[in-house]
Amino acid sequence: MSVEPEASPPGSATGAPEIFGRPKVTDAVTDFVQMTVDYVRQETGDVVQEKVVRPTQKAGLAVAFALGSAMVLAMGIAFISVAALMFLASFIGWVSALFAVGGVLVLGSSVLAFLKMRSIQR
Repeated sequence: MSVEPEASPPGSATGAPEIFGRPKVTDAVTDFVQMTVDYVRQETGDVVQEKVVRPTQKAGLAVAFALGSAMVLAMGIAFISVAALMFLASFIGWVSALFAVGGVLVLGSSVLAFLKMRSIQR
């Protein structure tokens, strides 16, 4: 035989006895505090989701795509530099070709760094 647990009286959260058909004051206060805590957690969770999590996810995606783009760009520049080096080496020699390609790369990176620093300072 299975024995079923006794059901708590209606209107009582903890099963405490009711006074004149009403729950005890402590039960009402406990229910009110729990309801308030649940409401604050729900609203805080929505605000955090909207104001923190979504913008952070968008920023993370932007950074990931930027890193991927930078890596592909770096590989492209490396291949073009090697091709230019080999092409120039056949005309002006390896040493001069190395200086020419290296100088163009250093000059280009210096100009980009200068422009970036200038835009940051504004």
